[in-house]
Amino acid sequence: MKRFIALLRREWIVARRDMAIYASVILALFFGYETLQSITTRYAGTSFATEVYGALFPSFLFVGGIIIAVDLFASDLYKKDNQHTFLMLPATNGEKFLSKSLLATVVYPVALTLYFVVTSVVVELLMYLIISNPIGIFNPFALSGYWMLLARYWSIISLFILGATVFRKSALVKTALAFTIVVLLTTAVAYLFLRLFVTIRMGGRISLLEALSRVDQRRFDELVETIRSWKVARDLINYLIIPVALQITAYFRLCEVEATDAV
Repeated sequence: MKRFIALLRREWIVARRDMAIYASVILALFFGYETLQSITTRYAGTSFATEVYGALFPSFLFVGGIIIAVDLFASDLYKKDNQHTFLMLPATNGEKFLSKSLLATVVYPVALTLYFVVTSVVVELLMYLIISNPIGIFNPFALSGYWMLLARYWSIISLFILGATVFRKSALVKTALAFTIVVLLTTAVAYLFLRLFVTIRMGGRISLLEALSRVDQRRFDELVETIRSWKVARDLINYLIIPVALQITAYFRLCEVEATDAV
């Protein structure tokens, strides 16, 4: 446990300068956005939107989280200045991986949420005192689909953690491209199977769209309802099984890097 806490502390010491810059950018953006909105609403005579933080939160959650996660793993695994030091740390591979994964998947979204709340209070109070703006504090629980947003973040960030351990260079871009290729290939295979099914059932001369138009509406509605009833199974696959499998694969990739590169 002491080694794990020491690893978390090390990650914070290494990244605190970048995190301070990141936090400053968010704060400056809030002030700039609020000031610009105040000027625009006063001159245009439009109503003032009291809640702007909810619209910005998803972008910072996903974009910031992906960049931080990729940098956490790639900078220590494949940058020569950091690689040897990281791989030779007196800790197990599981502790090394878990410290980084925990920071990217749990600590970052929680810290970002708290930072948005605190910053919104500071910014809103200052803007109220200076320009008499209406106060709108960021409330994550009032944000539509906040918990689902975190679930999707966990799923997506697991993919990029795997990409950061697999690709030695340009992990962010290569992971996005690899995911796009997999989606396109899966869609193509599904289309081929559907086309083959239509050909077997209705003959090769009929088009796919025409075949779909001949489907009985009641059966189609029943099929849609059946698919919707599988929501729990889909959620388990998308937000539990696949992310855990990606994390486990990324862990074994870290072990492989240590075995091959730490010599």
